[in-house]
Amino acid sequence: MAKRSPLLLKLMARIGEIDFEECWIPRFNGRLTLADWAEGGKDVIRVNPMPHVVDSVIHELLHATYPLYSERAVRSMTGKLMKQLSDEELQAIYSEYRRKVDE
Repeated sequence: MAKRSPLLLKLMARIGEIDFEECWIPRFNGRLTLADWAEGGKDVIRVNPMPHVVDSVIHELLHATYPLYSERAVRSMTGKLMKQLSDEELQAIYSEYRRKVDE
């Protein structure tokens, strides 16, 4: 087995001490927020899975719709489309994805 970084081992040990929440986190300075940490009575890391999931859904939909487009072109279009999405549109795409996954 490869030698593990002491930092990685410390973080892996700490994961048992932290609570996690999966939730929508509002944009900060116009940028999507993927996660944040709330220090206080108890440590909580909030994770917003929506941006990553929606990015992946759009990316793969582009591949399915335009199979001849290069990976580079699809990545570029995905980034441009993600920047155009409102919070409501992002949440709607994520909700539809969840509905389809949970069928």
